[in-house]
Amino acid sequence: MSTVARNNVPPLSPVPMTRDRVRLFSSLATLVVAVAGTMILFSYDPARYGFYPPCFLRAITGLNCPGCGSLRAIHQLLHGHVLEAARLNLLLVVSLPGCAWWGVRCGWLWLSGKAMMFDVRPAWLWVLFVIASVFTVLRNLPAFEWLAP
Repeated sequence: MSTVARNNVPPLSPVPMTRDRVRLFSSLATLVVAVAGTMILFSYDPARYGFYPPCFLRAITGLNCPGCGSLRAIHQLLHGHVLEAARLNLLLVVSLPGCAWWGVRCGWLWLSGKAMMFDVRPAWLWVLFVIASVFTVLRNLPAFEWLAP
């Protein structure tokens, strides 16, 4: 005798994963990971704790990449020390308003149900690449060592 006929209850079946459920689940998972990462970065200073990943370019060549000092800078920003964060990675601090705008824009599109597309013009990508490249070269020159973390 089947389960349905014995107790008049259909057997449990998995909830179908619709597009909205997948989107909600992935959004919640991303939020949980972001909050957890922020709490870890707030609580444990990268300058004191060694469990954060090292910069591979710096480990291999001794040169500072455009991201060197970013974890320490974000830690300082989370504690409200903007000048110390700028001393560690000026490019990161200067780029934060643009990143915040991008995040608000993507959030607005998600809330309004519109498709989020990576619609940055190639010219802007080249501008960002040139800025990061110039920043990298300058922070490795002795005259601009104030840009190094």
